[in-house]
Amino acid sequence: MYRIIFIFLFGMSVLQKINAQQIFYSQLLQNLYWTLPKTCMVNTSAIDSVVLCCDVIQGDTVPIAFCFDENKVLEHIGYCFLPYGDTATLDNGVIVRFLERELLTLLLTNEIKQTLVTYRENGVSILLNDKPIARTLLQNKRVFFDMLKHCQGITINFIAGKNYDVSFTFENQQKLSFRFPADSELLTGMDKMERDVRLAVQLRNHKAKPDSIVAPDYGYLQLLRDSLYVSKGASFIIPQINNDIFYTKIDSTYSLVFDSCLLAETFSNTLIIPANKDYTIDVTHRMYDNVKEYKLNRRDFDDYFRRDFDRYFGIETLEKEKLTGTLILKDQNAGSIHLAFVSVSLNDLLNGGIMEMQLYSNIPQHNLKTLFGK
Repeated sequence: MYRIIFIFLFGMSVLQKINAQQIFYSQLLQNLYWTLPKTCMVNTSAIDSVVLCCDVIQGDTVPIAFCFDENKVLEHIGYCFLPYGDTATLDNGVIVRFLERELLTLLLTNEIKQTLVTYRENGVSILLNDKPIARTLLQNKRVFFDMLKHCQGITINFIAGKNYDVSFTFENQQKLSFRFPADSELLTGMDKMERDVRLAVQLRNHKAKPDSIVAPDYGYLQLLRDSLYVSKGASFIIPQINNDIFYTKIDSTYSLVFDSCLLAETFSNTLIIPANKDYTIDVTHRMYDNVKEYKLNRRDFDDYFRRDFDRYFGIETLEKEKLTGTLILKDQNAGSIHLAFVSVSLNDLLNGGIMEMQLYSNIPQHNLKTLFGK
């Protein structure tokens, strides 16, 4: 028997590895990993890779994707049904990883009946040519894999921001469909506690790449008053929490607002767009059953949430000694957010200094109206 040893040390720059065993954020992924044939496992020094495994389907090779995060933690295993680096994989990474993990589970498990029961409980359905797939097909690994390995591509439809309908197309014109809700726990395979731990570890250790700061898009600007313009964005639940970006125009040149004379607009810009100052963020991270404190570089923070998150901000107070506001980081793929209460002095805001942040992570979006409805 293998003994899995978990270590979570916030005081270290990375998660520790013990006795050359893999470390996981997720119990589900750990269980899936240990159902793999030993010949298909990777060692702890491996980088992201696809392993051709000969011991899953007799007489064939199954490409299995292994993905590690910056901390060398194995955070994904799945059946690689698309070429590595395919556009769909890059543009829809969360959804593709979910499908890869579930397809590998279906290829490995002998408990298809229980798996389908779990799917029904979680709102997941599998259809073949728009009809519920036969259990006998899923139980016949050889036939099921013969169909999967002829995948020509997938089509992903996100319906009303609540549900996914993903269709696989094959050479023989058959269509395999997965329908499932946009639920963080389902998509990641992790409960809230596990997602909180992963966020804290990854966020604390993430480093922005030197070329990752994206210049703002001026887009269509509306005149507010005098030389003040706004690029109207979207709002989150209430109009006061939005992602508007403010500009001033001098002669024919537009510049982002960053001026003590336009304090509200400066504060909003600073939290919505990538930082133009070297701020330090003092984070108090209020997790599922724990509170952790750590420091972040603002550029690293911005870079971590650059993909897969929409950002919104609302001002609460504008006093020189303490400006306060609410930052929302909305997951584009699932119905959850990270909620941060931010405070900073005027001097630190203008000159690059310390921001304080109370961070509440992985909040289901359906619980939010109680926070903003009053």
